[in-house]
Amino acid sequence: MSTIKELSEQHNWNLPTVCPVCGSSLNLSPNHMHLTCTNEFCPSRTSGTIAKWCSVHGIKELGLTTIKKIQERGFCSSISAMYVQVDNPSSECHRVMSTVLGKNWLNIVNEINTHREMTLAKFIAGYNIPGIGEKQVQKVIDFYSVKDFNGLFWSDSSQRFVCDGIGTVLSQLLSVGLEMNKADMLETIKHISFVKQDSVKGILNGMSFCFTGAMEYKRKDLQDMVLANGGTNLDSVTKNLTYLVIADPNSTSGKAKKARELGINLISPQQFMEMIHD
Repeated sequence: MSTIKELSEQHNWNLPTVCPVCGSSLNLSPNHMHLTCTNEFCPSRTSGTIAKWCSVHGIKELGLTTIKKIQERGFCSSISAMYVQVDNPSSECHRVMSTVLGKNWLNIVNEINTHREMTLAKFIAGYNIPGIGEKQVQKVIDFYSVKDFNGLFWSDSSQRFVCDGIGTVLSQLLSVGLEMNKADMLETIKHISFVKQDSVKGILNGMSFCFTGAMEYKRKDLQDMVLANGGTNLDSVTKNLTYLVIADPNSTSGKAKKARELGINLISPQQFMEMIHD
């Protein structure tokens, strides 16, 4: 996939530098895939972030068009502001929006109230950080054993999140996104509840697996078996890997060599199947 910077160079057009909505400068993300307005109060930016939040958390009644309509009347300027105003039934927001949206406003409030429990990974994913979804955040949480929101700020290094599946660019995107949204996140936390990531108890608890090479089984099916039995899947060979599952355990491939160097067990798909059916 071409980045917007590459496309601009290929087609000889200049990247925009000014936000068309508020006139503030635009910032090109480290992976050159996103242009973001630097004004945290930009209506376009805040409406997009709230729309992302609602999409991630299943608040279907509150779409982008409705969000913009609410913001035009001076309400829901941020995710935390949305919760503050919803939690105050006597606020001006309730009075005005009940008139403008009618019963739809009540449906919106009910949906917001029924989606207040979430994992830390889903909470972060809802803040519309470029390139960062729930899966990426969960990888960081699992790899570094992050216990709570404050645990994400153990260092101010933009590379503190580098781990299996999270390279330097994604680490920087997550780091910048957390810093930019930290104040609003801390306010939002006052209105929601965190729940732990569902854990499955099984014979593979505490074990991690990486599947490589051609196999008679579909890789997705094998990875699903790992999850169903309480294990975790890794995309590459690292010191945290328990087993490298490979068609030929005597292979001299790059992954096989690295696994041997790290003292990781190499097993065949058949041996893996025997493990879960013992």
